[in-house]
Amino acid sequence: TTLSERRRARRESVNERCAKAVEIAKKRISEGKQVLVWCDLNIESELINKGLGDLSQEIKGATKEDKRIEIINNFVSGNLPALVTKPSIAGFGMNLQNCSEMIFVGLSDSYEKFYQAVRRCWRFGQNNSVTAYIVISAKEGAVLDNIKRKEQESEQMKEHMIAYTKDITKDNIKKTEQDRAEYIPAMAMCLPKWREFYGCTKSVFN
Repeated sequence: TTLSERRRARRESVNERCAKAVEIAKKRISEGKQVLVWCDLNIESELINKGLGDLSQEIKGATKEDKRIEIINNFVSGNLPALVTKPSIAGFGMNLQNCSEMIFVGLSDSYEKFYQAVRRCWRFGQNNSVTAYIVISAKEGAVLDNIKRKEQESEQMKEHMIAYTKDITKDNIKKTEQDRAEYIPAMAMCLPKWREFYGCTKSVFN
């Protein structure tokens, strides 16, 4: 239930979770899919990248910027079957709509990181349904429950905001008054001698 207990539970299951994640990734890749693998621990990233071999590349904190750009471009262009990284590294601002399969090798308690990581693929321009696998041990159930609770609260907040904004908009529209200024022409308006007005010879009032 405590943060230290959750971290300990996560480390205890790291080998089993990584093995399962590699199994899922290889299956999806064999079916012609690209896979985005999200990790939180360095050991998870290392084990996954090692397990996938030539099928993947890893972006970690020590990866230099030019190398990161090269790996991301290879993944986006479809030349790299699997990308292994962390939500804290590539979970914000990236456009990865080329991929519709992702694997979370465990979860942290941050719903924001989870939400943003999912949205790297599930965003405008995505042509397929996005599938997110969460590989987690039974001991980490409290973390999963926490994320689900935060997700539910987030959806409820959105619904309340939409309803509240709708009511405010209605009230503002009802309070709107139309203000018309009477137009009294004081002089004749002459039509310009453009092609569109050929045949119009008289000055008119508008």
